[in-house]
Amino acid sequence: MFTRQLEKLSTGGLELEVFLVPWDSEIFGFPVAQIERVVVNDAAKSNDGMGRLRAWFDSNSIRFASCRLPSDRLRESMLLEANGFRFIEMTYSPSLSPLACPTDDCGDLTISEARPDQLDSIEAIAEDAFTTGRFVLDWRLDPKAGHLRYRRWVRNSAGDPQQKTLIATLDGAIVGFFVVETDSHGRAYWHLTAIASQWRHRGMGKRLWAAIIALHYAEGVQKIETTISAHNVAVMNLYARYGFKFEKPQMTFHWLRL
Repeated sequence: MFTRQLEKLSTGGLELEVFLVPWDSEIFGFPVAQIERVVVNDAAKSNDGMGRLRAWFDSNSIRFASCRLPSDRLRESMLLEANGFRFIEMTYSPSLSPLACPTDDCGDLTISEARPDQLDSIEAIAEDAFTTGRFVLDWRLDPKAGHLRYRRWVRNSAGDPQQKTLIATLDGAIVGFFVVETDSHGRAYWHLTAIASQWRHRGMGKRLWAAIIALHYAEGVQKIETTISAHNVAVMNLYARYGFKFEKPQMTFHWLRL
């Protein structure tokens, strides 16, 4: 895990904050950055701020940067696009509250917290599962690095004391997992969810989601939140099936030094 060290590049016309992402830099093999905040206050003067951003990219040898914006921030999105950023995906933040115990049959699924000796198997599922992830779909990036990013995500989550990895097993085999973070206010956040490739398109999604929701319900969780790419239509329909509501979407942009 790493701590964000924000660099403020704001000018009179533009509020701009960025930070280096060492985790992704290690995976992709070159410096990676993320824009944390971009707000256009004066469109006529915003180019000064973008000039400072380009200079910061140059001084840090940045080759890849990303940014997420609320879907109604059109002035900011147009500014990014005018400066070499490209739209990649729309993301949604489904939430479920209050919880009810699902009526769908979970079958013989067993939900438990992952053991250290199961981590390699979970990482392998993660590396293979996320075919609609933005780091895989952006054809300008090495897809192997994009898949590796999800494997490393599982490994890093296992070392985070605030998160736990829940696995679903059937006859002793791992069929899927959820990386979950809960707080004292009855909120559960799903950081990462995946089904093993051999169990996809066999109705396992409904069984797995029902089992995890039922577990949260029994634990007294009041609200579930997560984030999902609009490219992942099948899972979006799964969330709709269980009554999740979709909050205002966000646009994702990538900048790549070619």
